[in-house]
Amino acid sequence: MIYGMCLHHGLVRAMSRYYGDGARPHEWSIFQQNWRAWLAQDQRQGIPIFVVDPAYIDNPFWALEKIQKQAMIITREKDNMKPTIYGPNAFDPEDPVNLGVLDDELAGYSNAALRRIRYRDPTTGKDFVFITTCNHLRPGLIALLYFMRWKIEKAYDVFKNKFKVRKAWGSGKTCATMQAHFVALLHNLLTLLLARLEKTGLQQNAVEHRATLRIKKTSPNKRVPTHEMIRHAFPLTCQFVRAVRNILRYKIPWEDAYPLFRQRLNSYL
Repeated sequence: MIYGMCLHHGLVRAMSRYYGDGARPHEWSIFQQNWRAWLAQDQRQGIPIFVVDPAYIDNPFWALEKIQKQAMIITREKDNMKPTIYGPNAFDPEDPVNLGVLDDELAGYSNAALRRIRYRDPTTGKDFVFITTCNHLRPGLIALLYFMRWKIEKAYDVFKNKFKVRKAWGSGKTCATMQAHFVALLHNLLTLLLARLEKTGLQQNAVEHRATLRIKKTSPNKRVPTHEMIRHAFPLTCQFVRAVRNILRYKIPWEDAYPLFRQRLNSYL
């Protein structure tokens, strides 16, 4: 099943399955068939920016989507892509947001001209090359948005290991679609519940404390300021999912459930 996740609030929406009934076409063709109908369900103002896997590279497609004001794209360049560099784009190397950016340039590919950003992760020293149709953001933000794709991978981990969704209910399209929507609905309800608890003062303190310690252990010259300028939405923990499951199973009233949530979010058991 192909899902999309909003990196603003972490909510998930199912698009379409891409295999079944003995057939397994490439997911890109399925994405193209369902893209416009799926996108039309989102009434957000402005042009959305999609952060996608390199498997979704189709330069003419995304260039047209930008021209028609449907979407912009951020992804990684494939190793076999051999661009022609037309020239550099101006950026401020002293801006802390751009830490790690090596080059911001206009590159020509066989079927489109795109913005190309070479980036070296200060923490790991690993090199990345991003391509995008988004020209108004600083290059460091382009890199940050791509790295935020880990939320999507974490969501799949939640589906498989915390919701125990490890096999399909059936082989039919309707059955698979219903299952995908129910999984997305469960994920979103738990995400919204966690956000509501946070508004009352409850935080995933154990998770945030571990993240803070990891940052402190990183030497100052390897820390990436942009990663510390935003508050990342942490994935749903096993403790939180189990707490919700038990509260619903045993019909625990809210006045008794709230202290349990506080206990589960404060520390690992």
